[in-house]
Amino acid sequence: MKQIIQKLGSSAIETALFYFGYFSFTLNFLKGCFNSHLLNPSVKLVFVRQIYFTGVQIIPMFSVISIVLGLALVGGLTSFLVQFGAQDRVGEVLVLITIKHLAPLVTAILLTLRSSSAVTAEIALMKMNREINTLKSLSINPFVYLYIPRILSGIVCMGALATIFVYISIIGGYLILSFNLNISFDFLIQTIFDAFNFRIVLVFLIKVILLGYFTMSIPIYSALQVDNAVTEIPIALLKGMLRLFYAIILVTLIGELI
Repeated sequence: MKQIIQKLGSSAIETALFYFGYFSFTLNFLKGCFNSHLLNPSVKLVFVRQIYFTGVQIIPMFSVISIVLGLALVGGLTSFLVQFGAQDRVGEVLVLITIKHLAPLVTAILLTLRSSSAVTAEIALMKMNREINTLKSLSINPFVYLYIPRILSGIVCMGALATIFVYISIIGGYLILSFNLNISFDFLIQTIFDAFNFRIVLVFLIKVILLGYFTMSIPIYSALQVDNAVTEIPIALLKGMLRLFYAIILVTLIGELI
């Protein structure tokens, strides 16, 4: 019983320390976003490279997954609605499924599996090899040079890829509808615009920004907890991924409440 209480207590303390430290990390990120050194060409180069590694390289795989989900889910559900005479609800279903739910969620999961784990390993190795301390000794702010470009690239790539997912899913749904049910593209677009409203756009933007931030910031902060042992890197990676999936669930719930 005593050991159980000790484990629960240590776990609670570790969780509290993580959230307190992560909150401080977020404040430093917001403060660093107004740092004039972000306009430095070397920082811009890091940002552009992260855009390429995070968003561009994933496009082929992301497009295939978007097409499959668009054909299977969007096309299938809209075909089901049309068969039951609910053509007027097609746009509403497409907007709710793709823009509000699927696009941010699928994009976040794919970026988590591909980019977040890589960022965790990268920052953890830099921390273990004292490269971050070297940057500090050269009066280079790690937040400006390492962390902020990666986090901003995550937000930008999240928004761009989620938008691509929406377009591909809608086109995939239209292909099924046009071949099977002879529905015109103009009718589909009109029903989508009729179902569009400010609340849907707001939820989409909030999810994209929060998920983009969490996708990069949680792995970076988790990697910074590594000390000097190589064996700590897998532990930081597992903890970072677990915390990130909790954050994805939290953002999804927030989206439902808005």
